Amino acid sequence: MAECFGLMAADEEIDGYQCPECERPTTAKKSTRFASFPKVLAVQVRRFELVNWVPEKLDISVQVPLLGSVSLEAYRGQGIQDGEEPLPESDAADASLPAAPASMAPQPAVDEEVVAQLESMGFPRVRCVKAVAKTGNCGAEAAMTWIFEHMDDANIDVPEPMAAAAADDDDGRTLAAVNPEAVEQLAAMGFARDRVERELRNAGGDAERALDRLLSVPDDDDAEMESTSGVVDGGQQSLGGGGGSGGSDSSAFELTAFVSHKGSSVHCGHYIASVRHGSGSDSKWFMFNDSKVVVLDEPQPEQAYVYFLTRID
Repeated sequence: MAECFGLMAADEEIDGYQCPECERPTTAKKSTRFASFPKVLAVQVRRFELVNWVPEKLDISVQVPLLGSVSLEAYRGQGIQDGEEPLPESDAADASLPAAPASMAPQPAVDEEVVAQLESMGFPRVRCVKAVAKTGNCGAEAAMTWIFEHMDDANIDVPEPMAAAAADDDDGRTLAAVNPEAVEQLAAMGFARDRVERELRNAGGDAERALDRLLSVPDDDDAEMESTSGVVDGGQQSLGGGGGSGGSDSSAFELTAFVSHKGSSVHCGHYIASVRHGSGSDSKWFMFNDSKVVVLDEPQPEQAYVYFLTRID
């Protein structure tokens, strides 16, 4: 698993990146780090890949300790380093842009039957909806091919801006329409719905920019919530690469559950869950297979599809 995290956090070069500072295409380097560590971390591994345009299941073992801890400290963001400067904020420039028109060209409605078919294969809904829309409702096969071809896209899990009812501000200006699905996704992260809609409109419907704004600029309501709940604000830490000067949350995790796919391909099979009860050598593993629950003497997480790691505080 350490090797998997290393691949996730490895530097990636992006050719043709439009630099907001020099205002010209250049080559950028991107890396992924944790601004803070959650209590429970869900890790999905890529068990399927497209081989000769046919999705195949990968039979690769991932070594995860059943006892003991996994340290993610190496992947904690450290904020802006010496010799680095944050990219300029683009909100001021965005404010000078004209307001969105009252009517936007509506995107074609996606085929919910195809979306449901893709979801049954284990793909997240946001990817399914995007794939069906991008392929023009041409069926599950074309949509699945699109998903596999774009799995490495940085915005694969960011909903596409869609036509929605426009709103007017207090001055009667028409504001940018917001995607209801983007609102639901961001609100599910704990942000107030009215603030999510406001930031989405400020970002012209771009969910990725809205999320960055939500994390980077704490709201008065958010600050009050953090002071009463004791939650450490990871938003300020994420500015300039995430992390800040090092958080106080632990980076040690232990495996407490995993989900396995039993089957030879994406077209057939069955999912079962294995969950640990207790801690240390006295803990027991249980297998959940539909309505059947049994004690699991020899858990086998090597071929799991999703791992659940719990932070050790």
